[in-house]
Amino acid sequence: MLLHKTNDNLEAGNPPDAEILERADAVLEEMRQAGVLVLGEGLMPSSRGARVVFPRPGQPRVVDGPFAETKELVAGVSIIRVDSKEEAVRWALRFAEADPYTEIDILEIAG
Repeated sequence: MLLHKTNDNLEAGNPPDAEILERADAVLEEMRQAGVLVLGEGLMPSSRGARVVFPRPGQPRVVDGPFAETKELVAGVSIIRVDSKEEAVRWALRFAEADPYTEIDILEIAG
């Protein structure tokens, strides 16, 4: 899974630059053509979200967005089916070519 990190501009509700979005869409299309893309979606800013926290066991609390730590938030997710971490890294680097400001976490889905 590729977790595309957000930035202050996206969190403010501003859409990505049209050229960057076009290049990222081209990478998603490459993934589709290669048969590795399972899901690729952008996410709305955290101001439209909520977080469930557990200050005490068994006592959940709902906190409405926006959330303070932008660098910890995700702007999009791509779920890919690949044979190795190295292959996932290669696809993440393709996104980095499309958007030089991006930061992507690569995580393996359990199961």
